[in-house]
Amino acid sequence: MTPDLLYFAVRKRVIQAAKRAGLKAPDMARMARAAAHYSGLAWTKRQGVRRLGQLRYVIRMQAPRLFPQAAETAFWRLNSRFDDLYRLGATRKPDIWLANDWTALPIARRLAREHGGILVYDTHELAADEYTERLRWRLLHRPVTVGVERECMKEAALVTCVSDGIADRLQELYGLKERPLVIRNTPSYQEMPFRPTGERIEVLYHGIVSLGRGLEECIRSVVDWRPEFSLTIRGPCSEEYRTQLERAISVAGVAGRVRLVPPVPMVDLVREANAFDVGLFALPDHSRHNRFALPNKFFEYTMAGLALCVSDLPEMARLVKKHDLGVLFAGMEPTVIAAAVNSLDRASIDRYKRLSLEAARQLNWQKESETLVSLCANLANANRKT
Repeated sequence: MTPDLLYFAVRKRVIQAAKRAGLKAPDMARMARAAAHYSGLAWTKRQGVRRLGQLRYVIRMQAPRLFPQAAETAFWRLNSRFDDLYRLGATRKPDIWLANDWTALPIARRLAREHGGILVYDTHELAADEYTERLRWRLLHRPVTVGVERECMKEAALVTCVSDGIADRLQELYGLKERPLVIRNTPSYQEMPFRPTGERIEVLYHGIVSLGRGLEECIRSVVDWRPEFSLTIRGPCSEEYRTQLERAISVAGVAGRVRLVPPVPMVDLVREANAFDVGLFALPDHSRHNRFALPNKFFEYTMAGLALCVSDLPEMARLVKKHDLGVLFAGMEPTVIAAAVNSLDRASIDRYKRLSLEAARQLNWQKESETLVSLCANLANANRKT
């Protein structure tokens, strides 16, 4: 409420109260002016406190640009749950503290320092470039993220990430002596049956349903898909964003061809995906984070035995070409996405499905984890001896 509105609101309420108390007009006017005056002062004071708090926040988030050590101080004030996680971790005595992504890194480092054990950092994102398309994030949050990674990684005995692009970027950005080890985020192997493509060709997007994942463009592209194709979008979604997608479906005139369905449990994800024919993922190429992405869904589509139709970004494209898993498209225009979908027919989809099932025998966690488990075991054994 603005000061003017607050003034008249308070004045009105005071006059009503004075009338009920039987006061005369001069007394009522005097009381109304005094109440409105002090209410205005209170509003001004609240606004000043609020602005001062915002200024302190900005200074705290910018401090790591000049003083890298300030990043960890800012980190612990970002979320009270960080302290809860630390206290929970302090009840354990593991050989290795494995920090999964940057938001766990200061917690794991503190636990390793104070309670013993080895620090290992496993990042699934390129945190330093994760939201560089957003000006507010670049100005306020990136200094803390970069400062935390730079300081904490110095003490990590092992750093792993999910793609070669991320590994190269981390080594370049932080001047690491050793390149991070690439451990791709693959699902455990499940043997899925080959399912021939039927009359209807079912296209699937599964994963988090939110802005920045090309879903609006995919929906608008459906109008140009051949009539045998339909799209299912599956995953957790806020009510607000679901409403936006429903509106996009209605505006595009594809209500009969696009479904929004709720998520399934992670343990059922691959099995449920096996009922579809094509796995779709359109990711904007607006940052290094996206360019070097190698997401879970890529390997889940492969494990489920789907033909892939994904953005032509380096990490995904490398595996699509190596294993001949499907088709790639460059750009986010709906017509480009539609052209890629329409380039598939039942024969090519079935061929890609068989190749995906074959590739899944290599692209799984049982294979991928061998190196990580072996290195962690060696680190733990060496630590025990010393």
